[in-house]
Amino acid sequence: MKKEKTKHHAQGHDPGAAAAHSERPDLQDPNVVLSLLEADQVVAAKTRTRFGKRNLSVGARLLLWGLRVYVFVMLVIVLISVIRALHGGQ
Repeated sequence: MKKEKTKHHAQGHDPGAAAAHSERPDLQDPNVVLSLLEADQVVAAKTRTRFGKRNLSVGARLLLWGLRVYVFVMLVIVLISVIRALHGGQ
């Protein structure tokens, strides 16, 4: 047993170092980082965050343009239906 302890110490495996390492916060976890920041730091970080344009594939762009055209056509159809309903009730 004593040989194992000296072997671990020789390899740099100090049990005290492992305990000190476990006390450090995990900065990869966003919840931990948010809990460590002051309120004004959180507000400043959120105002700096901007989402830019994403590079979409051709298929995704075509789908989005198709949805835009569909919404526009549906708006025209609804507008025509409302106008006919208003004038047809006379």
